Amino acid sequence: MTIHPAHLAESRRAFGAASALLVILIVVTTLRLPAAASDVSNFLPLHMALETLSIVVASLIFGLIWSSRHEKLPANLLWVASAFLAVALLDFLHVLTLPGMPDFIVPGSTARSTGFWLAARLVGALGLLAAVWLPWRTRPARMPLSGWQLIGLLLVFGVTVLLFRAPAWLPATYIPGWGPTGFTVGAEYTIVALNLLAAARLLWLMRGPRRFNAGALFAAACIMAQSEFFLTRYMGVMDVYNLFGHLYKVLAYLYLYRAVFVETVQHPYALLEESRRRLQATLEALPDLVVEMDARGRYLAVHAAQALEMSRRGSSLKGRLVEDILPPQAAGTVLAALAEAGRQGVSRGRTVSLRLGRDLRWFELSVARKPARPGGIDRYVVIARDVTQRHENEQMLRKFSLAVAQSPVSIMILDTDYRIEYVNEAYSRLSGYTGQELLGRSPTELWSPRMAESVQPAIRARIARGEPWKGELVSLDKAGREFTESVLIYPVRNADGKVTNYLSLKENITEKKQAAARIQQLSHYDQLTGLPNRMLLHEHFQYASQQFRALAVLWIDLDRFKDINDSLGHRAGDALLQEMAHRLRTALRAQDILSRLSGDDFLAILPGAGQQEAARGAQALLDAVALPLRLDGQETFVTASVGIALYPSDADQLDILLKHAETAMYRVKSDGRNGSCFFTPEMQARSARLIALGHALKQAQQRGELRLVYQPQLRLSEHRIFGAEALLRWDSPQWGAVSPAEFIPIAESSGLILSIGDWVLRTALRQVRHWLDRGLPDLVVAVNLSAVQFDQPDLPDRISRMLDEAGVPPHCLELELTEAAAMKTPETAAQKIQDLHQRGIRLAIDDFGTGYSSLSYLKRFKIHKLKIDQSFVRDIDSDVDDQAIASAIIQMARSLSMSTIAEGVETAEQLAFLRASGCDDIQGYHFSRPLEPDAFEHFVLRGVGES
Repeated sequence: MTIHPAHLAESRRAFGAASALLVILIVVTTLRLPAAASDVSNFLPLHMALETLSIVVASLIFGLIWSSRHEKLPANLLWVASAFLAVALLDFLHVLTLPGMPDFIVPGSTARSTGFWLAARLVGALGLLAAVWLPWRTRPARMPLSGWQLIGLLLVFGVTVLLFRAPAWLPATYIPGWGPTGFTVGAEYTIVALNLLAAARLLWLMRGPRRFNAGALFAAACIMAQSEFFLTRYMGVMDVYNLFGHLYKVLAYLYLYRAVFVETVQHPYALLEESRRRLQATLEALPDLVVEMDARGRYLAVHAAQALEMSRRGSSLKGRLVEDILPPQAAGTVLAALAEAGRQGVSRGRTVSLRLGRDLRWFELSVARKPARPGGIDRYVVIARDVTQRHENEQMLRKFSLAVAQSPVSIMILDTDYRIEYVNEAYSRLSGYTGQELLGRSPTELWSPRMAESVQPAIRARIARGEPWKGELVSLDKAGREFTESVLIYPVRNADGKVTNYLSLKENITEKKQAAARIQQLSHYDQLTGLPNRMLLHEHFQYASQQFRALAVLWIDLDRFKDINDSLGHRAGDALLQEMAHRLRTALRAQDILSRLSGDDFLAILPGAGQQEAARGAQALLDAVALPLRLDGQETFVTASVGIALYPSDADQLDILLKHAETAMYRVKSDGRNGSCFFTPEMQARSARLIALGHALKQAQQRGELRLVYQPQLRLSEHRIFGAEALLRWDSPQWGAVSPAEFIPIAESSGLILSIGDWVLRTALRQVRHWLDRGLPDLVVAVNLSAVQFDQPDLPDRISRMLDEAGVPPHCLELELTEAAAMKTPETAAQKIQDLHQRGIRLAIDDFGTGYSSLSYLKRFKIHKLKIDQSFVRDIDSDVDDQAIASAIIQMARSLSMSTIAEGVETAEQLAFLRASGCDDIQGYHFSRPLEPDAFEHFVLRGVGES
């Protein structure tokens, strides 16, 4: 068993004494003593001396505890005091009743004396066992000491009455000539057991911290057990075992007295001395100046830290007044503190400043009043603590506090539960909340509902790891208005590195975000429609191509938008584009991307779309565009052409996909518009061919690759050829005969149509002049004008110069215009037509019925002829709709004093219907293909009969 270090010294002495006495016991009880040793002569005086000593010691034990009754004694000691009061009295009665002693109340006898002995030993053992078994605590006893005395006295009285008045009630304890009875021996062994039990308990308690002198009590319990063991062996009252039993009992009582003396006298004095030394050490260790003063400020004692200058003159302070030592202001503060302590008992918090050497030091005063002894004066303990560093820190903190409070940057301090502890004025101005209104709230309560729920856990997870978090938050001010903050949150640690707070620095970046959004809008979005532009489209494509295995790219071009823009104005054109953008966006899925590339070109990206989904998407776009709309009060119908390219089968780069989709869109345009088409490799080849043709066409005129052929025109009423239509042909050494349907659009889109158109006019007029010179009758040559040519402001003058240069009468030239060219700018067109008419130049509307015309403008135009498009002539012998349209055009022209000519007449049935409907002129393969100039001359001279 491990003994606690606090018991080691006492336990060693106790174990030594108990062990030594145990050795003696073993020697005495095991050796065979001579007969002379069995009877100790003069035992009675020796017995009297030992018993008297034990009675004295037992009385001292009681008296020592009685003298300390006003102290806070443990109840355990009261058990010991009351028990040993009874033990002293019982031992006294034991002495009085010994044989050989004078008769007291009754004659002395060994049996009666033994009874008192057993009662005393039993009370002592029980008292000691109770004292060590109960918790040893310093607390007031539940009963005053007099109550405990009464219990002991009553116990003594009861035993005395039994032994004196009713000894027969008790078992025999001693038989003369025989010795102690079995009852006596059993009682002795019981007492031995009780003492050993008390010793075992004490040994167990010595494992813990010291509460009392357990070592001395342990020795006492062990020795009392050995004493009783001796008495189990005696055969006569005068033998040596009885002598050793009494001697051991005296020794046990002495150890018990020592334990009580240590606890009630020696130990408290030791504690007092330790307290005095501790107080002295505390005073010496204190860095503060500690002085005692009276109420007038007179120094009575000085305990100064060695670091202070005042400690070096502490002896000179005694007896002097504070006014003589300190400056007036500091002395007044000290006297005020003394006065306050006199009224209230203590005074704290007052500060004085003193200049010690070159340094100005600050001291905080703590004053406590020491009540005076009777007849004395009150004394005051004054502690002056050097708080210079704290004062300077407070000054610095005050500066920091002002800097934080007045900082233009919004500052928020949070506790470790993410609750607001402080906000500065800048944040109050920003949010509209006062600091008091925000105290204790969570910053998340100020966030906008638009903030994602995942933001808060992300912030807490990062700062919980001790890392700063930086980002943007959208919050609401007190009025409910949103504002965006750039926020930096980082942990604040104390000197031990523990996080105590979180500091949040906030900057209102609402205006910066709005400006950035505006820049983003300008750089990435079309300003008219609000759709993403080409730059942002690339970013969307990159993301979509990474997320989806397939997607479709749709190029949407509005058909004849330029005609609408030119005829109704740019404002109406812009309104049309905005409406189309809205319709297209509505027709697409939420994940689809729509962009405006330029002009009337839109582009859609359909993520995850294959061929079938792309076809359905394109049709939905065409249906949305085709819905009627009103522009400037007019109901307008618009169609679109859609080209489709697929990722990744057609290409895996956006630029190539755009090129392919545009190629497919142009294929739709060439096929008649208002439809959709998927890109094919053949289109790529065609696109390459068109590009090559465009390059070759630029040199065709200079190389003499262009030529004109003439298709005769027949007047039905006179059965004669009255004119011809000049048709352009291109014979390329590389490409062979190139169709006009292929190269004319290239010429129009490249701008070559102007130079080619002039060449056609000059060539045709020279040919007319040649025919006239050859004796042919006056023929009218029809020449097509493109919209680009017609838009030239000096067109009438240019044509007049060409006529003059060729020497051809104006009535021999007929200019053919399309409906779209004439209706693009109706007012301007009317003026030009009027000018040409006045110059004698004839005009015809080509492909009439395929576009759209305003009849009011048509009536105002000085038009000579309407040309019925071959699309209405092709099935005119069988299609009632074509018959109705052709008849309507002929009747309308006749009512407007215009003539009509039908092109593409290829059968006798077509001719018969047209003649019956009143058509004036015809041309087509039924009579003649386009002819070379010489062949045309022979054809006219030979004439043509009626088929």
